[in-house]
Amino acid sequence: MSCRRPTLGLSALPLEVSLKIADYLHFADLWYLATASRSCRKLAHHIIWHKYGIDLYKPRLNAYSHLVHSAVAYVCRHGHLSTTSWSPSPSAAAAATHSHHSPPILSSAFPEPLDSPPLISSTSKLYSTPPPPSPPTPPTPPSDITNHHVLQSVANRLAVEIYDRSPLRDWEPCLDFLVDKTLGILLDHVLMDTCLDTIPDIETTTGTGGNIIHLTTTTIPQIKECPYSPTRMGKLITDFLTTLYPTLTALFDDHAATIYHRLLINHLNRHLDALTHRYHYHHKRRLDCKHMKAWRLMNRSVRHSVLVLIRFMGTLVQTDLLTAGDLRVLTHQRIVALFLVQQCHQQDENSNKLRSMMASLSRRGWMDEIEFQMTILLDLVRAIIGRQSIRWDAHMELDLFATMFKNAVSDFMSYQSSTSHPSSGIISNTSTSTSTSSTSTTSSAPSSPSSSSSSSSAAAA
Repeated sequence: MSCRRPTLGLSALPLEVSLKIADYLHFADLWYLATASRSCRKLAHHIIWHKYGIDLYKPRLNAYSHLVHSAVAYVCRHGHLSTTSWSPSPSAAAAATHSHHSPPILSSAFPEPLDSPPLISSTSKLYSTPPPPSPPTPPTPPSDITNHHVLQSVANRLAVEIYDRSPLRDWEPCLDFLVDKTLGILLDHVLMDTCLDTIPDIETTTGTGGNIIHLTTTTIPQIKECPYSPTRMGKLITDFLTTLYPTLTALFDDHAATIYHRLLINHLNRHLDALTHRYHYHHKRRLDCKHMKAWRLMNRSVRHSVLVLIRFMGTLVQTDLLTAGDLRVLTHQRIVALFLVQQCHQQDENSNKLRSMMASLSRRGWMDEIEFQMTILLDLVRAIIGRQSIRWDAHMELDLFATMFKNAVSDFMSYQSSTSHPSSGIISNTSTSTSTSSTSTTSSAPSSPSSSSSSSSAAAA
């Protein structure tokens, strides 16, 4: 008899357990799981369908979409060069072999790449004697650098596929279709694993808004000290889009650049509209929700997706793919529509529902909404600051976004200092404007029958 115990495979697990495990995995992990065996491929495609809504069962029916998904998985797996593989530089090795009586060199405490020159300590030029030793600095977490060779190879493959599928004459509609499908899939992957894509923290505090307002009004050399930090997936997709853009324009003419830019704006609008509808619908469900803890968790998830998309748009502004004017138009047409406080001031049926919903919100919840609006505007301001510090073509947009952020901070301070509910001022202003409009309508109404008869008799005389 054999004493072997039967091994339990992944395909034997219940679907609920597999989906729970998949919450901690990226799309690239599930994609490469499908390459292990037939059973793993079936399981991975099943999980991808339930988690992302992507059908990969029959790749021959939609071969190009399957190719773009595989390109994203390959870029996510091989598109980074981790700095953990760096070895100490010669300056660090010299510091390690230094005498125990001499103080350590401060500049050699951090890892450096092999190709970089050794750092020179600036304190050696200021002191005739070595400075006193400082307390040990905690090690910095390893960062990731984009592997542009991998991005260029994948961009070349996709560009050639688009070129081969396009006809020699009248290629504009075919290029429009293929680029639209490519950009749609790439931008969808930015928001697929938002729970695993952390947003870099903003070092500037938003307690009183004074530091941020001073930051937006200082000069550009001082603003450079606060660089714009993208998310990991947003930075990777932005670099890939930046690499694919000149590759397509090299195969086609300049008309491809116009198509590329227009479709990129369209997909950003699509995601902003979807998140706005999802955020407003989620707040409308709050009145009927019985489990507030589950509602808060879902609200946090929706807000995180919004912040990831805003940070991705700010990353695009740092490149040639998106201009400062495009970000201004997107803000006025789409992003402002996301703010519940701003929508309460509008005069339509949807705004009336939102106004009644916000009136039932607590004071803490109202202030939390304004803080969320300030966070979004702060990301937009810092994106424009990064654009202005590099290209010097966003002066008007910088003033505009800084003014919007200052107004949000002033509203937050006024609501925080007032004792009444914040919705009372909006409701009173709305009723005042409604009464004013009704008064103007009444004054512009036709005259009474007596006055009309007197005027007709005077005309007859």
